Amino acid sequence: MSTMVKLHEDTNFHYETMRALGTVPFHGADITEIFNIMPNIKPGDFESWYHEWFNLAQRILSTVDETKESLFSPVTLRNAYFRASHYIFMADFFLHGNKSDPRIIECFKLWKKYFNKANALLPIPGKHITIKAKDFEMPGLVFRASEASVTNPRPTLIVGGGFESIMEETYHVFAVSALERGYNVILYEGPGHRTLVETQGKGFIAEWEEAVTPVVDYIFANKDHELTFVDTDRIGLVGMSMGGYLAARAAAFEKRLAAVILIDGVYSMMDACMQAFPQGRDAWEKRDAAEFDRLFEQDPSTWSTNRRWFHDDLKFTFCVDSAFEAYKVMDKMSLENGVAQRIRMPAFIGEAVDDLFFKGQPIRVAEAIGGNATLKVFGVEQGGQYHCHSGGLVHMNQEVFEWFARIVGH
Repeated sequence: MSTMVKLHEDTNFHYETMRALGTVPFHGADITEIFNIMPNIKPGDFESWYHEWFNLAQRILSTVDETKESLFSPVTLRNAYFRASHYIFMADFFLHGNKSDPRIIECFKLWKKYFNKANALLPIPGKHITIKAKDFEMPGLVFRASEASVTNPRPTLIVGGGFESIMEETYHVFAVSALERGYNVILYEGPGHRTLVETQGKGFIAEWEEAVTPVVDYIFANKDHELTFVDTDRIGLVGMSMGGYLAARAAAFEKRLAAVILIDGVYSMMDACMQAFPQGRDAWEKRDAAEFDRLFEQDPSTWSTNRRWFHDDLKFTFCVDSAFEAYKVMDKMSLENGVAQRIRMPAFIGEAVDDLFFKGQPIRVAEAIGGNATLKVFGVEQGGQYHCHSGGLVHMNQEVFEWFARIVGH
């Protein structure tokens, strides 16, 4: 990993902090208030991580008075609530080892509360929707671009996260930039994303078209009344992090999409997860579930931050108590066996040269898709070298949306 900037000696803490800082241009964070808490977070100490980020959120909230909001500018309130929401999400990030920890649901409720309060203060607030799928329901947020109307329907991006991202985060990462450029945005969460984990106990599925096709169905079902500002011929799909697999899988089976954007490309989740837990390879190949799970839980005192986070979030987001059961789903999360070749629309595939999780996978995705693929490598020179180009989101969005404009128009 590049050492140009080191925010924390713990590699994972460094990356997640950079991830938060990347949202500064899009009102999700500010700089010095984050820098000030870094010395107080001990390497590998999930408790100090939680306390510093949560307390930072409380300090931001203390700068306004929720009981006397009329005394403050809506912009002031909006900025404070957006930052508080995002910092509470950051506080929660490493809590998931104990699923019964009450702070998990507290953080979930609080980051939604303050994001929704900020959203309500936008010039055009996002509209909350519920999307019904086969055996689950998904939350969504529809943001109309200011120039979009029934007489000027605009291209629209459907945006989803990955292993642990939430739709409130993807607002800062993608939606603000898209809306500035005149594109509508629909954020959603599917199985394995936080809302469905908390409210329905629904973990990740490999067949992600079961999540995206209902979103597209919703658009088409409402195009003549509440979504008249959406141009249904120009719909793009964005996937962030593990969403680089999820969105690719959905695009292989959802033909109404005009484009798909993978930030970044993921060819095989199993390959990535075996790199995170190589000790389990023999047991997996023998399909020895008991031995695989035993090894997965073995020697926690020796785990790195990355190994512990992966242990905790794998079982949390797949809604299982057995790692072997999660890996059975992960094993199906692949673009092999002709899945990639079914992606017939233009595809943008990002690649981060210092990716902490999926290094080397984007080029495999691009090669498998073939002529419809555009591979963009982000390096140190633009500050986009980290996973999902965290810390370099302005340039990442520049590349993504200039490419998207060539497909659907400015």
